[in-house]
This record gives sequence, C-alpha cells and structure tokens, in this order.
Amino acid sequence: MVTIYDIAKKCGVSPSTVSKVINNYGTIPDETKKKILKAMEEMNYIPNVSAKSLSKGSSRNVGILAFLGVNISPFKHHLFIDILDQFQSIMNANNYDLLFVAKSVAGKDGSFLQNCISRDVAGVLMFGDMESDELKEVINSNIPKVGFDYLGEKMTGVTSDNYNQMKILTNHLIKLGHKNIVFVHGEENRVTAIRIQAFKDALAEAGIPFDERMLEESRYMDEQSIANITSNILHRVNVPTAIMFPDDVAALGGLKAIQAAGYNCPKDISITGFDGISISQLVTPHLTTVRQDTFVIAQMLAKSLIASMEKKNHAPEVMEVRGSLIIGESTAVPRK
Repeated sequence: MVTIYDIAKKCGVSPSTVSKVINNYGTIPDETKKKILKAMEEMNYIPNVSAKSLSKGSSRNVGILAFLGVNISPFKHHLFIDILDQFQSIMNANNYDLLFVAKSVAGKDGSFLQNCISRDVAGVLMFGDMESDELKEVINSNIPKVGFDYLGEKMTGVTSDNYNQMKILTNHLIKLGHKNIVFVHGEENRVTAIRIQAFKDALAEAGIPFDERMLEESRYMDEQSIANITSNILHRVNVPTAIMFPDDVAALGGLKAIQAAGYNCPKDISITGFDGISISQLVTPHLTTVRQDTFVIAQMLAKSLIASMEKKNHAPEVMEVRGSLIIGESTAVPRK
C-alpha cells in the first residue's frame, strides 16, 4: 500500500508537505502541489481521510460493510438493524467507533476495499452478498474482518443453524398434514443451498416425493419478485396448501399477494417466513417463522472481530447460533 512517505520520497519533499497538500493547505507553492498530486495519481495513492496527519496511533474505527445488491438499502433489512444495534453497543464499550463503508473515496468513485484503506479501519463487519466481487475483494484482503452468514475459509463467519431450523420448520408443516408444499428460496449462495437440502431431507424422511416444482427461486428481501412468484404459484392447476418464504419480509409480501387473490391464510394456504423480526408478530395472522438469535449473533461477531483486530485469534472458523421455531397463526391443518 502506497503511503505519504512513498509520495514524499518520489517528489523529494518532506512527508509533512505531502500531508499539507492532502489537507489542502494554502501555504504550499502551486508547482510543488501539482508535482505531489501528479505523483499521487501515478502511484494510485489512496488518501487516508480519517487520519490525514502524521500520527502513528492505531485506528479505533470499525467499518460496517453491508452490500445486499445494487440499490438495495441495508437500513430496510430488519435483521441487519437488530444485529447492528447490539454489535454497536459491544464495540462502543470496547472503545471502537463504527462507520459505514461506501464505494466513494475522497469524493471519487472507488471500491469498498479502497474505502476501507482510505478510512483506516481497524476491522470490518461484513453483511450481505458474500459472493459478489465487491465483497470478495475485501474478504481476500488482510484487513481483520468477520461476516454474518459467511461460510467460507477466508474469515470467521457467524450464522444461524440454518439446516436444523429449516428442517424443523418444514417438519412443522408436514406434521400439520401438508404434502403439497412450495419453498420459495432466496438467490443462490451457501445458506440457500443448506436450506434447500434441509427442505428436501425433511420431505424424504416423511416419505413425501420431491418434485422440482416444489422449489421456486426469488431474491431475499425482494418484494416485487416475491409478489410475482407468489401470483404464478397461485395460478397453478394444483395450488399448494403451504408456501415457505426465504425471510419474514418476503413472507409478508407473499401474504398480501395471497389475500389479494382471494385466498385465506391459513385456511386455504399456510405460509412461513424466516428470521423472526418483530414485525412478523405484529401482522394478522402472526407469522410462523424461525427466530434468529440476533443478540447472540452480534455478541459472537463482535467478540471475534475484536480478537482478530487485537491479534488474539488467527484461525477463521464458522460459528453457528441456535435459532428457534415461532409457531404463529399463519399455519394450520390443510383443508381436505
């Protein structure tokens, strides 16, 4: 990584002069300023906007990198907010400050990694699409980091016991008597693959033949996609008695589509969600879902990241947090 000392050496000036140019001091001659700015551009120097000085004190900034997809705001993701709330409390108690990582660097287009370097983060909490090129660049860097729902080997990941909870949720429907079940799953990733396998295993153990039409792909948190897919499902000749959705927000969107089509939930169609966010229990009918323990998840994320930043833990691992089934009013015995 290029530093102000590298720029200073190339230009034959002192590091303090480079620092003054970065901070736009008016006392630097124009010729010197132009030479330094040209060198910064040629050497691809990324200014450290959080510490534009010669101070060598260690950073106490922790970056929050939430990428759910283009034009999708993480602040509409209730699960993310619940995890972040507890995570922030723990980090603040340990004298770390949180800042959100964007792609812009010093007002110019850049990357998440460039922004992390620019803002001198001591570590990063990552959330969202871990398979995206945008996040992979940070994952492959040497910045201390931890990820929610990350199941790889490059950093520690904290996740719910997705396989067990998805199987429990599916078995709940089977025990009620449902056999014609459709699982509307999220986009392709490791968590989705685990949930699909749990769904198939639960069906197999109950002696229910699996059919590819029992799976429909959507996107997490994508209400429009969920509405379209739910509508298509309801136009089948053999309408399912139960629909499982990838998250609670999706389930609520599916519920609207079901009711708009004239069906009653759960008398005609039972539905389930996943996450256990508070809004799922504020609607009618209350949603049957899996509650992810955001309190424990946040604690484990914070503890792991602090250990990584303080060089106490070098071995990445995947840590599972037990979830719990919430039986609401959106599931019932299917009509004969």
